[in-house]
Amino acid sequence: MTTFLSTLGGKLAQRLVGVLLLSGMLFVAAAVCAALLGQAHALDIARIAPTMTRLAKQHSTGAEVVLVAAGVLVAAGGAGVAASAAGQLTRTVWVGRWRGPAAPLGRWIVAARVRWARKAADAAGVRPVPAYLPRRPTLVGERFRLLDARVAAQYHGLRLALVWPRLWVVLGESGRAPIEIANGKWQAAAVLTGWGWLYVVLGCWWFPAGVAGVVTAAIGWWQGRTHATTLVTLIEATLDTNLEALTTALGIPRPEHGLTPEIAARINDLLQKGA
Repeated sequence: MTTFLSTLGGKLAQRLVGVLLLSGMLFVAAAVCAALLGQAHALDIARIAPTMTRLAKQHSTGAEVVLVAAGVLVAAGGAGVAASAAGQLTRTVWVGRWRGPAAPLGRWIVAARVRWARKAADAAGVRPVPAYLPRRPTLVGERFRLLDARVAAQYHGLRLALVWPRLWVVLGESGRAPIEIANGKWQAAAVLTGWGWLYVVLGCWWFPAGVAGVVTAAIGWWQGRTHATTLVTLIEATLDTNLEALTTALGIPRPEHGLTPEIAARINDLLQKGA
């Protein structure tokens, strides 16, 4: 599911090239401030104008102006690429299992969330469903995982990862549009968080950039949680309301009393080609 959404987000990236370039130019401006002011004069913005005026006089020929402009565009584009890569890394952290050096921390967070969930269930006097207990370090990752778990529970083991790409083909443009919009906002939130990480790094040389980075990353994280919830809800609702159209397209009409375990197993076997 997350791989499919990342592929879908590739179309969004093509549309956001201009936005990334503008954001990259803003980052270049911040980097110039870092280079000219440093930590010692971080808030002394008045020092920038004389320095920029002197540099402009030293490099006033047409060729030099073109080279500087080209350099700014290249740097802005590079910053945009770096932010996109940081956004991709952010999505991986949000939705996946933490591996490598982060694995112990991820396991500790999951164990702590399981303990909290069990305590909440005990306080409410209910027995927690094992499949619904936390298994991902982040709330966003848990929302996507629970989407798979809920579909399997509701539809007798039907595998969303197999069904969703086929359902996407069956959907018309009107059915795809809300999901594309929600996915676009989720992808954009990850990129915004990526910009935050870049500014945090720049803060090592100019602390106002670090402050801006922390705020930006926090906003991106909050938006990511919000848009992930919307996206998951739309995906589940789309499956619920279009499953019959998919099974009909596959030549497996759904009985009036609903999907049975035998039909769900047959659909899974058909879509994974018997593997």
